[in-house]
Amino acid sequence: MKRVLPMLRNEILVLLYVLLIFLILLRVGKIQKITTYNISGVSSLKSSHLITEYKEETIPEELHKYRITSYYPGDECNSGYCTGTGLCTDDFEINEHGWYTYNGKLVIAAATTYLQNKFGVKENKLYFKYYDEVLLTIDGVEYEGIILDTCGACYKNEIIDLFVTNKESVLDRGYKGKNMISMEVVKKG
Repeated sequence: MKRVLPMLRNEILVLLYVLLIFLILLRVGKIQKITTYNISGVSSLKSSHLITEYKEETIPEELHKYRITSYYPGDECNSGYCTGTGLCTDDFEINEHGWYTYNGKLVIAAATTYLQNKFGVKENKLYFKYYDEVLLTIDGVEYEGIILDTCGACYKNEIIDLFVTNKESVLDRGYKGKNMISMEVVKKG
């Protein structure tokens, strides 16, 4: 009996020690809050929340400066004949410069709310929805434009992309900030 009591006491101490270690490990692994970040360093929870927000009061009333580039069916980025809206080249007219127009407005691709999960969200960047209307001043001439497509490069920089018929109709203004175009948001769709 003298030997059983010390052995029982030692086993109880070992059991308490193992239980204490288990509780400590359990507490260390407890998760208080999960936050994920996308490649641009923005909280994914925040960016997916931003997609659902689209308020009229976010429409700036000032002119914005952009670089304007062009894309066309079959270009080096493998652009197709259709835009993100589902409208295709058969739905558009072509102006004297070889640029596609829709109801008299230039067909534009821009950073839209639709691919923010893929490309991330930048603070103070203007994001568009399809059918938003803009007024562009290119080389001193004003053009009405309509956002009908999404442009991946437009998420990284202040760029908008003009849909044109072919390589000969390409327009590129504002490279390295020189001869940028101005754009004013006329109507949010």
